[in-house]
Amino acid sequence: MVFKINFNHQTQEEKFQYRPGIKVELKSRPGVVDTIALYDPMMVPPITLEKDPQPRYPEELRIVTKKAGSVEWLKPLYSHQVG
Repeated sequence: MVFKINFNHQTQEEKFQYRPGIKVELKSRPGVVDTIALYDPMMVPPITLEKDPQPRYPEELRIVTKKAGSVEWLKPLYSHQVG
């Protein structure tokens, strides 16, 4: 018996967005940050966190973004005046 599984675009997008190592915050507990251990589209719910034994749905999580760091590396090493 052969099973064909058709992953839709949304599943592929979620798989990329909720990949292992990404920091997330539980919407039900603001301030509680955890790390995604596993995203398995065959599981329901598909997301397993490192510190939380209960699997989660994407709707329950908010991805924690890092604040943009310093952009010092964009500044020129020296200034050169033309003229």
